[in-house]
Amino acid sequence: MKAAEVLRAYLWTSRGEYLAAEVPALFTLFFLGATSLDRFLAPEVLEGMAVFVLLFFFGFMANAYTDQEIDSRYTIFKNRLPGAVRTIGQRNFRILMALQVAAAFALTAHISYLMSSWIPLALAAVGTFFGAGYSLPPLHFKVRGWLHPVSLSVSIFFIPPAFIVYTIAGSLSPEMLLFLAGVSVLHYGIEIANQAIDYNEDLAAGVRSPPVRWGLKNSLVLGLACVVAGGLLELSGMFLLVLARAGAVGTLLGLPAWQFFALAVPIVLSGYALPVRGLWRMYRASLTRPVAEATMYMKRICTYSLWQASGILGLMVVAGLLFFGSGSA
Repeated sequence: MKAAEVLRAYLWTSRGEYLAAEVPALFTLFFLGATSLDRFLAPEVLEGMAVFVLLFFFGFMANAYTDQEIDSRYTIFKNRLPGAVRTIGQRNFRILMALQVAAAFALTAHISYLMSSWIPLALAAVGTFFGAGYSLPPLHFKVRGWLHPVSLSVSIFFIPPAFIVYTIAGSLSPEMLLFLAGVSVLHYGIEIANQAIDYNEDLAAGVRSPPVRWGLKNSLVLGLACVVAGGLLELSGMFLLVLARAGAVGTLLGLPAWQFFALAVPIVLSGYALPVRGLWRMYRASLTRPVAEATMYMKRICTYSLWQASGILGLMVVAGLLFFGSGSA
């Protein structure tokens, strides 16, 4: 078997398409946590980014491994995942997942040693518990009602960013925690779209995902509510981060803090315009079309990885302006 085929299978099962969101997310977190570009070359920061990628990939791979039978019934995208697992080999796939987790924790142990802090190890352990528990039995949080949003938002949208910020800044301020809480709630709301397009297949397979458990329309209402609530938390945290940075340097881009924030808000909102519009169209389809027709329409319009990336790109622009506008470079 060609190495190129194995590499393609690996990138598919680790959902390489999400790199479009993960890479700008890392830049966003660096700009928010660092006080100079030199910090990028610190060993704990570089190792932390490697841990971030390894554990993200592990989470997606665990999901691909456990859902092989269900994914084979899908009509788009996911039906390629079981074949990709077979290309690598079931046993090899399990070994690869174990090696990734072992490498991530070895790096995290070194980060904790360098920083003289147990916090990186604790964050990695909590994130891995929820990330693995989301997909793997017997925990299988993804089909356990409210444990679905808790496990997914914690393992993807809260703990990994908190881990990266801690390795960069050496601490997690209250305003940063508020910002990250908003990010996790908002981006889980966008995640609901990804769950909704699988409604028919999950229902047929008896998988109690949120749309199956709570209903397609209700789950999309939840998604929109999370976007609004998370957005308010995120902007509140960002405002406090702007105040903190402006308080240290006086002005940002030559502007008082409130003027800089007024400039930042439309940039953030423009980034989220794409996923919000998409979620709203999906919700409208759930009201006006039969379920089977509505879900087929949702599959056509939902570009989930692009939606996540769009929101994060807006945050990256603002974080970059905050970083360079404060003279951190």
